[in-house]
Amino acid sequence: MPCGAPLLDVAAGTGRLARYLQQHHYRVVAVDYSWPMLACARAAQSAPLVQADAFALPFASGVFAGVAALRFAFHWRDLAPLLTELRRVAAPGAPLVLDTYVWTPRARIALGARRWGGKIFTHHPMAVRAQAARLGLAVEAAVPCFLCSPYVYRRLPLRATQLLERLETAVPPTWLARVFWRFRRCEG
Repeated sequence: MPCGAPLLDVAAGTGRLARYLQQHHYRVVAVDYSWPMLACARAAQSAPLVQADAFALPFASGVFAGVAALRFAFHWRDLAPLLTELRRVAAPGAPLVLDTYVWTPRARIALGARRWGGKIFTHHPMAVRAQAARLGLAVEAAVPCFLCSPYVYRRLPLRATQLLERLETAVPPTWLARVFWRFRRCEG
């Protein structure tokens, strides 16, 4: 892994993850396709901001010490093009982090489409594992979480959220809606 190489925050949006990483003394480059999102991010941080397509990143291969694409992958039916590009810019051995949905009503009906965009796609964990293996990515962690969309958690009173969090630990993992993945780019 390159010495002192930065981390890449793909689909950075308003820059929340990039800010968090900077606060923990990481060098970060934030990328988003949307100029308005980058303008929001620019107002709140000092990370380099790049307007770019996540499927054709304007960086050399193998230059990032880690790559994250949170709240993004589930907008695409086929994860292969995204995973391929994220793997390309990651240094050998670098972690890649993203999240997918296993189930959500938004996979059938575009709830809140004006605010959040159209339908989203679900990805069965076994299919994600198989796709990752084909692309030279080792699965280091797959953490299921949330009984429903995190947006619902944010809208509920604290006691209701705490109840949902307790229930998450009591139900089978297959009942949970989302999976956070950490892949490792295999050497080479």
